[in-house]
Amino acid sequence: MIGDLVVSSISANFISLRWRVLLSVFLACSVLLFVVQSLHWPMVNDPAQLRYAYFMTNHGMAPYRDLIEINMPGVYLTNWVVIHGLGSGPLAWRIFDLLLMVLALLSMLAIAWPYDWFAGIFAAALFILAHGRDGAMQTGQRDLIIAVMFLCAYAFLFRAMRTGSAWAMFGFGLAAGIAMTIKPTPIPFVALLFILAAVYLQRNGRPWLLPVATAFAGLLIPLAAVLAFLLSEHALGSFISVFRITLPYYAMLGRKSDGALFKTLSPSIWGMLGFVLLAAFWKPGGRTWKAHLRGLGVLVGFPRNRQDWDTWEIKMLGLGILFGIFTFLGQGKGMIYHRYPMLAFLLLWGSIQISMALRGGRFARTVGVLAIVYGIVLAPCYVREADRSVWSTAYIDSLSKNLNQLGGSALNGKVQCLATEAECATTLYRMHLAQATGLFYDYLVFGPADNPAIQLNRAHFWKELQENPPQVFVVHTNLYPNRDGYVKLANWSQFAEYLGDNYTLYADRQLPISHGLDMAYRIYVRRDPAAKIPEAITARLR
Repeated sequence: MIGDLVVSSISANFISLRWRVLLSVFLACSVLLFVVQSLHWPMVNDPAQLRYAYFMTNHGMAPYRDLIEINMPGVYLTNWVVIHGLGSGPLAWRIFDLLLMVLALLSMLAIAWPYDWFAGIFAAALFILAHGRDGAMQTGQRDLIIAVMFLCAYAFLFRAMRTGSAWAMFGFGLAAGIAMTIKPTPIPFVALLFILAAVYLQRNGRPWLLPVATAFAGLLIPLAAVLAFLLSEHALGSFISVFRITLPYYAMLGRKSDGALFKTLSPSIWGMLGFVLLAAFWKPGGRTWKAHLRGLGVLVGFPRNRQDWDTWEIKMLGLGILFGIFTFLGQGKGMIYHRYPMLAFLLLWGSIQISMALRGGRFARTVGVLAIVYGIVLAPCYVREADRSVWSTAYIDSLSKNLNQLGGSALNGKVQCLATEAECATTLYRMHLAQATGLFYDYLVFGPADNPAIQLNRAHFWKELQENPPQVFVVHTNLYPNRDGYVKLANWSQFAEYLGDNYTLYADRQLPISHGLDMAYRIYVRRDPAAKIPEAITARLR
């Protein structure tokens, strides 16, 4: 009896406006502290490498036609928008990342509002802080953009279905279209969302053709921007070739088993998942396990009246979780940022389930209270981890010193990275040095010789080498996804002979491992006497 009174009192307090405001203030302070601590974060890792790809487009290299890489056009357009809207420095990219977080917050609030506004605050704060915990290396990541765009798409879709708003359907299509330009993984999910929206409208006796056409008009805008971008660069055919040949090859590299993938999820995520699943399975009405399992089928039991409306929304959010799991498993590489779509929808769906559980029976209320307490404890822990997450610049500092010794700015257009990791490209970006060729990822030329993608990219790279031989090669250790040192050079005998015949080893650096990555490189300098290498270096090589 006493236990029932305690739980009822605590859950009632959590539901009260005063407690929700106090908890929201605590979460807001945690987020604000993280923002202040992270404003100085540098642009490193993938964001810096992708910014360098855009930098190369301003130095005569057309995407896909000259640049040998596999990122979608939306990545280039995103960098264009950030540079022209916010600036080109690290602070501009940091602000862009924070703007994504603001969009996530507003979208989660809009989705959760009919259930409990605190659920939107709770989910958004934990999502922002979980992202912050991952550190500077994950700011503005591609899957983060996709996650936020789908949150926006859902917010617009739910508003359209709740109010019949035409502009909301347009916003739904626009946000979904932007997500499609970043990676191909959202394409089937966007198609499914369009179908489900049309089916819901039709089954509820509402016009569906015009709303879906309005959404499709929004979808066409980012796709038209991509087409215009490719045509302006005369790169449409090259992009199709990359999409058809090179991208499938990359998709099969470094894949892990499903078990290994789920091991990459943090304990805190598993803990929150446990709480929200318990809350979801014990809610008012005494639903059975069988009913809950049946409710997971988003294609079964479309609601035919407004009383069942929240059921459709909850199912759609569950579908978002399934999409996140699909993209996480489908990409198969276990990268930290691949979790973002799954995490965003899991936290939002779970927060709504928790808010509903607090209005249920004793067990559900207890689970709901514990889940909120768990999230409140996680928040400052995430802030602390974010503050401690520092990306080592030892590689960049060392390579910058070596390249300055070899001529610095005189190496513009005469230096070439052979790497997958971002450190070499980041160094060149900071030094404002363009590469001699368009090769961005060395796994595209040092892979199996019988693979069509490798054959295509080797021919492309070799042609560029002959037209503009680099004065300096920077060779990063290992070949993604393996750790085999510099053995990769032997994978392509023609290039190995070319390097041995024309270049001399200048430096061999081994730096401390950072974030589980080997930080080592070799520098090779061309022996051609016409190469303008400082005299002191030339004497040393002799």
